[in-house]
Amino acid sequence: MGNLSRFKKLVGNLGKRVYNWRETKESMIFFSFMYETILHEYADLFSGDYEEAMDTYIEMIEPMSMEVVTKLLTEVKVMGVAFKSFITKNLKDLPYIMEMSIHAMFGSWGSKIFGKPILISAMFSDQDVDTIILKIIQCPFCNFTMLNPEQLGTHNYGKLLCLTIEQMLQAVEDFAGNEYKVIGREVKCCLNGDPTGEMRFWLYPPDKLHLMEANEYLKKVK
Repeated sequence: MGNLSRFKKLVGNLGKRVYNWRETKESMIFFSFMYETILHEYADLFSGDYEEAMDTYIEMIEPMSMEVVTKLLTEVKVMGVAFKSFITKNLKDLPYIMEMSIHAMFGSWGSKIFGKPILISAMFSDQDVDTIILKIIQCPFCNFTMLNPEQLGTHNYGKLLCLTIEQMLQAVEDFAGNEYKVIGREVKCCLNGDPTGEMRFWLYPPDKLHLMEANEYLKKVK
């Protein structure tokens, strides 16, 4: 069992809806076109090398992404309750915190894009560390792009979404005082022909950082 009570989850369920209702809305279709347009612009700078363009794009977005999710989790208050009050050290609460944060950021689109996060304990994980699996039911990027996966090299097209959620989980664990290094990868991608996408997030404790070297996903996908 996690540490969050039913009452606190009820407040969180209400709060995430109020927060999303108050925020400025952007069309996910528009966002996907903007994402691809920026990627094309970067590729032009690198003589059509989309993998290098993605590397540069992610390098630019990463600090901004961490700033946004940190502000969401530690500064925003809804109905007088700060999101940070839902953060606990218990990893069993992490799927709920993910669901709440995803809804706060994406609103009803969140349930159309993502399945429910699943926590796999280190005992049952194929990487011997606690792992979160997040299915992508309908990718807002892959559904509308004209790119082909070969252009992206070792990147998958949902890298930006994956990075944002990775940063959110890292911010949660840092705030909770857990010394995990969170690493995320999109291990299945609709653009590559998979029927659904899938992201995995591994939580490496300080004494198991060496296990990253044995993670085949990290070798295949940036």
